[in-house]
Amino acid sequence: MSLAFVCVGYGPAHAQADVAAETPAPQAASDQASEAPAPTPLREPAPWVFNGTFGYGGAGGDFGNLFRSPLRWEYSFFRQKGPWRAGLGLTFGSFKMKAPYEDELEWGYQEIFLAGTRVFNMKSRLKPYIQLRGGVVHLRPRSDLFKMDPLPPDFVSGEATKKKSNGFSFGAVPGLEWKLGRGAYLDTSLGLTYFKVGEYDLKPVGQPPRSWGTSWEARLGVTWYPNGEQPGQGAEAGPRDAWGVKRSYGWAIGEVLAINNGGGVSATWIRNVDWSETNPRSWWANITEGFKYDSDMFSTNQWVHPFNGAAYYNSGRANGLSFWPSAAVAFLGAYHWEFAGETGPASLNDMVSTTLGGIMVGSFQYRMSSEILNNQSRGWGRFGRELATLIVDPVREFNRVVRGEAKRVAPNPADPMDWRPGGYTFFAAGTRTFGEGASFSNSKTYPMLLVDHSFGDVFHARRRLPNDYMDVSAELNFGGDRSLSRLVLRGNIASWTLGEAHDHVVGIVQHYEYRNNSAYTFGGQSVGAVLFSRFRPNNNVFVRTRIDAYATALGAINSEYAKFAEVGVQERIREYDYGPGLGFGGEGSLFVSSRQVLLLRYLFNWISVSNGSAYNRGTIGGDGDHYVQYASARLAIPVKRALSIGADLVFFQRDSHFSVTNAATGQTALQHIQQRQPQLKVYFALNQSQH
Repeated sequence: MSLAFVCVGYGPAHAQADVAAETPAPQAASDQASEAPAPTPLREPAPWVFNGTFGYGGAGGDFGNLFRSPLRWEYSFFRQKGPWRAGLGLTFGSFKMKAPYEDELEWGYQEIFLAGTRVFNMKSRLKPYIQLRGGVVHLRPRSDLFKMDPLPPDFVSGEATKKKSNGFSFGAVPGLEWKLGRGAYLDTSLGLTYFKVGEYDLKPVGQPPRSWGTSWEARLGVTWYPNGEQPGQGAEAGPRDAWGVKRSYGWAIGEVLAINNGGGVSATWIRNVDWSETNPRSWWANITEGFKYDSDMFSTNQWVHPFNGAAYYNSGRANGLSFWPSAAVAFLGAYHWEFAGETGPASLNDMVSTTLGGIMVGSFQYRMSSEILNNQSRGWGRFGRELATLIVDPVREFNRVVRGEAKRVAPNPADPMDWRPGGYTFFAAGTRTFGEGASFSNSKTYPMLLVDHSFGDVFHARRRLPNDYMDVSAELNFGGDRSLSRLVLRGNIASWTLGEAHDHVVGIVQHYEYRNNSAYTFGGQSVGAVLFSRFRPNNNVFVRTRIDAYATALGAINSEYAKFAEVGVQERIREYDYGPGLGFGGEGSLFVSSRQVLLLRYLFNWISVSNGSAYNRGTIGGDGDHYVQYASARLAIPVKRALSIGADLVFFQRDSHFSVTNAATGQTALQHIQQRQPQLKVYFALNQSQH
């Protein structure tokens, strides 16, 4: 992350040092896609084709003595040239067992295959085809009848408790495609498959070992040309975003499926886990069971899941979609993973953090990578920018490499809001010291990097679309057990100026907060209102303030009694509570000669526990409420040009109130726990504003 901020530089002169051609003059633009001149499109089918089908049928062969009713979903993508297609596909299937085991959980069947297809009657609305395929197969039962007892001596918690068997498969699929509309076809087919795996011990069901089987399925699905049977060139290929990227909902959704299924398949084949061996039967079981909470680590739920959500969001942005469609893609990606990416119950906390947190983290990645990129840069300067983009926004850079944009010299966005919006940067390196209680006794000191950065000028913005103004505060620690100790993101979803001088702005803001250190953990996703104000005593000095009030959809806070949390699958003991809440905050900054010299900040959050110390509020357990306060003061003394020396004094306080009523006696036990923790950060900083 630090490399990304270093590459941005501190002004237009730095940002364009390796520009080989003059940037087009700024002009009014919007985040909405617009037409861009391009070569005349070729009149031939798009080179890429997506296909997804459901299938249901019967089983035979050696395993046919036990298996019945195969149900599968598969999706594949192909490169097409004339009537020929060649590509890769994934099958998520299952077999039920015959009586008397028909009520047991199914056997999971996963297949990765290569396929070649010959399509006939290319100019007709009805297109017969024949497909031949071959691949590798993974087979494992989900029923506890096959649970290993005893578990192996080297067993690690979280690994699969049933043995797997791998092998290969061959198949043929005759079918018929019927054109529904531009680029979309109804696909009806018959799937015929032979598979062979390592011999599986079937003693738990009273049968001899078996190793091969067959299946057939009647299948129904859709074949889709993402570009609507256009090659992706010219005006007929559709509108483009400010970077010249063609808008494609098909590719955005396809990439989300690839991210989710790629993660699941890699877990299945590389790690000895079974939570990723999903199939349509496990999907339906998850949907009917509904949402639960989970017991994952704080960093997994509050950082890894938002990072995954950011990949979904940027699958949209990298394929020409604007903010709101990309946000919808993030929601769909999260929903797909929760119900179809894991065999365990869907997690409510993951759904919230992946969607809302993913939108914010993804917006930060997209804005940051836009500041780094320069389509007219060449040589090592271009390589460095593309490498930094890969680190900051992997999904966007992957698409740029695949489309050839990473090395192509092309125009940059016409509107600076899409490329060089200006802003404020504070980059510091130094040490951070943790105290205990209200003092610095028994303190611990670690090296750290600190970054505050804003995108755009909230007072004189050329436009006010979602996240045109956004700020980030991040902190990395070295030597402790948590590298990323803080990431706070705030983005304006909408804003309006007050008065002709534009010195006051009101807006709607989305918040993402992640604080994770050895003393406390706190995080959440919120939406609220904000008031920005600016005061200028003279041309060299100005003061900026902001006041926030917000509602937290789901907050997480460390707690002494979180171990009582009711979760879907108890894989570990959770150390933090979940719950909705409310909060407010205020801050003020003093700038002298475009450098921040003083920053005061205060935040208050109330979290009403819905899962954790209160068990599950409304069902069992008692009540729990957390009142969290966070205050900080910064002094940065300019030394020379952008260089400053400074210090931050930070104070954290948690007041937790718990009550549990004994159902038998009616007595209520009350407890108040207070946690205090100070921090001192001392550093050298690069400190400059472009406002």
